[in-house]
Amino acid sequence: INMMDKPMNDSMHNLRETTTLIARHPDWQWQDFIARAWQIAAQLKQDNVRTVAFWFEDAALFACTMLACFHAGVRILLPPNLLEENQQWIAENADFLFDDTQFAHYGVTQKHPENPPHFACHAQTEIWLKTSGSSGQPKILVKTAAQMWLEANAIRQSLPFSTGNHIHLVSSVSAQHHYGLSYRIMLPLTMGWTIARRQLPYPEHLIEESLSAPSVVWISSPALLTRLNSNAPKLAQCPFAGIISSGGVLPVDVGNAMRKQLQTHVIECYGSTETGAIAFRADDGLWQPTPITQVGLNEEGALWVESAWLNQREQTADAAELVNGKFNLLGRIDRIVKFGDKRISLVKIEQDLLRHPWLADCYVAQHPKHARPAAWAALNTEGIQAYKTLGRNELVNRLRHFLMQSQEHSALPRFWRFTDELPRNSQSKLGKRDFEQVFLTQKEEHFA
Repeated sequence: INMMDKPMNDSMHNLRETTTLIARHPDWQWQDFIARAWQIAAQLKQDNVRTVAFWFEDAALFACTMLACFHAGVRILLPPNLLEENQQWIAENADFLFDDTQFAHYGVTQKHPENPPHFACHAQTEIWLKTSGSSGQPKILVKTAAQMWLEANAIRQSLPFSTGNHIHLVSSVSAQHHYGLSYRIMLPLTMGWTIARRQLPYPEHLIEESLSAPSVVWISSPALLTRLNSNAPKLAQCPFAGIISSGGVLPVDVGNAMRKQLQTHVIECYGSTETGAIAFRADDGLWQPTPITQVGLNEEGALWVESAWLNQREQTADAAELVNGKFNLLGRIDRIVKFGDKRISLVKIEQDLLRHPWLADCYVAQHPKHARPAAWAALNTEGIQAYKTLGRNELVNRLRHFLMQSQEHSALPRFWRFTDELPRNSQSKLGKRDFEQVFLTQKEEHFA
């Protein structure tokens, strides 16, 4: 941390010299933002607060309170939602819930330095991230402020964007999760970008927020970008510096269509709550690790990660192959299965299927009762029309024939279900129970 600390502090100092705004709509001046953070820090210390939970609608208020907590040494809890289980977690572990309403009055009478120094980047203040538990029991992952700043600096070095107040960061993801925390909060603070205050989960809202900015970077997910109409007239008017996607694999045709139509960078980032950012790619090729990340493979061929912000080597469950310092992802180890005597990557089947012009999304797994691949496919408008015109059997035949160009016979899905949209959660994941249920029922699909 000492090695990285000076460059990071210099970077933050330089940004403060050139940054005038931290947020827009309404505008919030950088010096007022910093002064408010000092007020909150002073009040937290005076009240002897040890832990607070965060739930902010406004990301700029989140960022301000986060800096105050870092400085005051106050632990931050980030619940994924405010359901009863998480309310109980907050009640048991935090002094109070810090939200937009609390921000309006907390510490406003505190004095602050006339010319406040910038907050240091080496604080060991903890952030507790609670996963939603969608794939099992919820987990609590602990990060420190210093680790988050280190990761943000590595992300900054990995991206082709300039620092400065002209870029407005617009996001469809929540700051309560690691992806949103790293890219929606930490990254703009290191880059001097302005922060869009609200999470904007729909394309039309992202577009509206973007039209009033000098230049924009979007932080989004494959689920949203797949639904985006890249030919929309208003989208073409957005002053893009670039688009960042994470939370799943962005279909190749979607990413390439956006690069072509919008003439901008479309960058995928790969990582997890456990590892933080691991690697980036600006096309559908190999993944490039961050400048301070090392990767390798264990005996099973699964990727491990070492980074300056990790306490230890983290083992992923993702199969990979290394190529001259970069790597190619082959899918999760548990998504490489044996059908007959062949090892088949279920993710590769999905990627190949998604190249078909009729599909908007798909998920392939082993059928819950039979040792054969099953495909749950979301048809786009053209695909739904083909379903109605050709009939279900002929649609399946054509999709299977299309897959024969790239997959062996044992990898061709034997079972199919069709819909217009897969029920993915906010992290773009599908529940195993949802998949099993749709294949254990014999309902015929109906498209309006």
